[in-house]
Amino acid sequence: MGKIITIKNNKGGVGKSTLSKNIAHGLAMLDFKTALITSDAQNDSLILLGGWFEGGKGFKSFVQNGEEIKIKIRENLDYFPVETDIFGINLKSKIRNAFNSLKDNYDFIIVDCAPVFNVLNDIILEITDEIIVPIKLDKLSTAGITRLIEKAEGNKITQIVPNLYRNTKISREYFQNLSNFFNDTGVTLTNPIPESVIEEQLSEKGKTIWETQSKKAEELQSLYGEIIGGIIND
Repeated sequence: MGKIITIKNNKGGVGKSTLSKNIAHGLAMLDFKTALITSDAQNDSLILLGGWFEGGKGFKSFVQNGEEIKIKIRENLDYFPVETDIFGINLKSKIRNAFNSLKDNYDFIIVDCAPVFNVLNDIILEITDEIIVPIKLDKLSTAGITRLIEKAEGNKITQIVPNLYRNTKISREYFQNLSNFFNDTGVTLTNPIPESVIEEQLSEKGKTIWETQSKKAEELQSLYGEIIGGIIND
């Protein structure tokens, strides 16, 4: 039975899609059969992987009719495009069934969860096994993460990932405050992932952090490796 790992933050602009694509491809490269899904009809994760969804049938068709519409984007990695993020309340049980079907066929299902409140996201948060939260080390993000922990889904949060990190005094202070907050909570505060020109260049080319020989990418690969290790060993 596979595991659902949701990349979630109610705030946009924290690098959820980039984190999702790199985690998903990293798992696939370790020979885990991996599915990547987004709850955003813009399908940003697919675009960042060099793919494109022309429209038509997608995940909603899979939910309604069992038609498995998927795009093979890397070895061991399939993408399930979303044609719409509008799912009626009457589809709740079918959404659960669709994800259960995926868990029967994949080792990991990575969900790039859009920062919106709708039926699809509600069900995803109910059935997910783990939540990974990317954040920026600023006032709004750090305040938001403490509130998120206090909510019902807080007990599913396994890793907090400081992303797009800039090595400034205030960022270091926020990191230390979060480190103190999460001490002995069972939630891992990972090492920060720095803001990177290399990452931007790879995304423009539709590549992941694992598809470069650049020495400058080795630090990023190591940081992503720690996150993936946390998923595998949990």
